[in-house]
Amino acid sequence: MLKRRCAGVAAAALLLALAQPLAPPAEARAAAPTWLSRIAGDFMEAHRITRGKGVRIALLSDGVAPGVATLDGALEKGRDFVGTPRPKRELGTLLASLIVGGGPTADAPLGVRGLASAATLLPVRVYATPREPGGRAWANRDMWDVTLAKGIRYAVDQGAQVIAVEPYSLNGHAFGGSPGGSLPAAIAYAQSKDSLVIAAAGVQETYRVAYPGVMAGVVGVGAVNEKGRRSARFTSGTTAVLLSAPGFKVPLTGPDNRLWTVWGHPVAMSWAAGAAALVRARYPELTAAQVVQALTSSARHPKGKGRYDTDLGFGYVNAVGALNAARELSGKPAPPVAAKVGVVKDGAHFGERRGTVRAVPYDPAVLGGFGALTLAGLAAVVLAGWMLVRRRRWRRLPAVPEVAEAGPVAPESAGADSA
Repeated sequence: MLKRRCAGVAAAALLLALAQPLAPPAEARAAAPTWLSRIAGDFMEAHRITRGKGVRIALLSDGVAPGVATLDGALEKGRDFVGTPRPKRELGTLLASLIVGGGPTADAPLGVRGLASAATLLPVRVYATPREPGGRAWANRDMWDVTLAKGIRYAVDQGAQVIAVEPYSLNGHAFGGSPGGSLPAAIAYAQSKDSLVIAAAGVQETYRVAYPGVMAGVVGVGAVNEKGRRSARFTSGTTAVLLSAPGFKVPLTGPDNRLWTVWGHPVAMSWAAGAAALVRARYPELTAAQVVQALTSSARHPKGKGRYDTDLGFGYVNAVGALNAARELSGKPAPPVAAKVGVVKDGAHFGERRGTVRAVPYDPAVLGGFGALTLAGLAAVVLAGWMLVRRRRWRRLPAVPEVAEAGPVAPESAGADSA
């Protein structure tokens, strides 16, 4: 999903392609379909209104490397919930560059201006890659859901308005399984604090479900290819897809300040997170639910506005359209959100207090009457069964000839049942 590139002729061409913020690569722009041109144009137009200033975006990934020139001033002090030695922090750095990158600098002349370049980013390391020291050992502990839940809660407590989750990936497929109670409780906690959680919808398989993109309360984002169609390699056609965004190769600044290429569902997730940050910056009074409404109602679907299918969800992310929809929602009452108290905590399925279950008071006389009726009913069932056996026994005796009402005698065969 990511590859490092050396600067040279190709990099110079990419620099020209990135001269305008968020312009597609030159080779793609030459034959760019309408949908791609509109996505880039929507963000460029949205940037005339806001670039995300005042919004804190938490990026939950393999971490963000320090000292990246294009991220100077945009990174906050984060936290590492993995603890493996010498982390590479490759993918997280690239995604941070896509989301909050400040553009070209002296140390990174090919730096990209991010989707929400004025926002700040809180890096939260929640997984280790297999290619770094201790990465495989960490993966074998099978505690990914607990670590991710801790990261989400930490991001919420730090006041992140948008939480972009890139789950642990292996060979392009989101690492899944069956999460315990920690992860659903963390999502509920984020909802109770009005934090918007966005994640890749991922590849959903029968025995390998990609979390948390499939979970209720999470905006699942699907990846599309250069033709605007769902990329089956990175996204399944399921109801987990709420929005779609480009998932093909884009050049970004890596941890060594050099140009890298990254693609797949992490890229798509970042486009949606950037759009959400723009909405939250321009209309901070809107709730997370209203932001989702603005994103989905403005999405561009090839089959028409308001359409939905499991390939593209409500359609391609539309940054300026989301801002326009948010403006209309800003004067309307917000829908109710989850209560800020009483949220289920990690490991608790039915609450933390144990006690006697309080039920409706009972009357012993009434219960006695029900008992008598129960015994009477049981006796009736036994009697009915006995009568049925006796009847079948009688019917197996030789049959007696019967006389029709208006006809001759018509004897039946001896011993035959009438039915």
